[in-house]
Amino acid sequence: MAKHHYRDYILKELERRQRKNPSYSLRAYARDLEVPCSRLSEIINGKVGLSESRAMNLAVKLNLAPSEREFFVDLALSEHARSAVLRDMALKRVQAREEAFEKFGEEEFAVISDWYHTAIAEVLGLDGFEGTLENIGNRLGLSVEIVEKALERLETVKLISKVGDKWVPNNNNNKYSSSYGGSSQAARNYFMQMQQKANEAMDMGNKKRWDMGCTMVPTNLQKAREISKKIREFRLEIMQELQSVDTKDTLFALSTSFFELTETTH
Repeated sequence: MAKHHYRDYILKELERRQRKNPSYSLRAYARDLEVPCSRLSEIINGKVGLSESRAMNLAVKLNLAPSEREFFVDLALSEHARSAVLRDMALKRVQAREEAFEKFGEEEFAVISDWYHTAIAEVLGLDGFEGTLENIGNRLGLSVEIVEKALERLETVKLISKVGDKWVPNNNNNKYSSSYGGSSQAARNYFMQMQQKANEAMDMGNKKRWDMGCTMVPTNLQKAREISKKIREFRLEIMQELQSVDTKDTLFALSTSFFELTETTH
């Protein structure tokens, strides 16, 4: 039995919007989610469930982070999937995520999983950057709604603080890094999202600066372990050199990949 429920996400977002606007009603919420008000009420009260497609659509409308969307859909599937096999598979994914939550905390898991949390914390440290919702969204290509929720989460885990109407990074803004491997599921989410960002940077119509290369080299497992260690040391050295400059006016991602291509026989 899952400890979380997809209805919790729906209610949590409603409460968040009502804190911003006390007159925000369930009818207005249903309108913004593009769901009939009567149906939304039935969903919240547990009278009707969600299909996979409806859950996916609602997760987008709720502005859930990518890792939250997956969890939201799995929660719906674990309860409402027509196939017992699909329900069981979804429940296992849900329980694995809940185990990670118990170890790291739900907010921390999202910070580790979803790329833009770290990006926001870092872009706030750029020279002369004013950390308003609009500036952050424009600089990182994010909607104001997504930025707003991410800022709330980053403040909860004490990576940033609000000063007046602007956000600033705290001194511990390197608490979560791209090499964080405490939760393999969170790490996989992060790296898959960063790979997508790398693909976007290489798009023909994109003017972002990038430098990428790939080669294949035959070796053995022992030497591969040694090289993996050297890559981690090299990554740390490059990061320190990049951060040592006096002027910081843009944000780059340093991503390294080293993996086995052949099928394992050892």
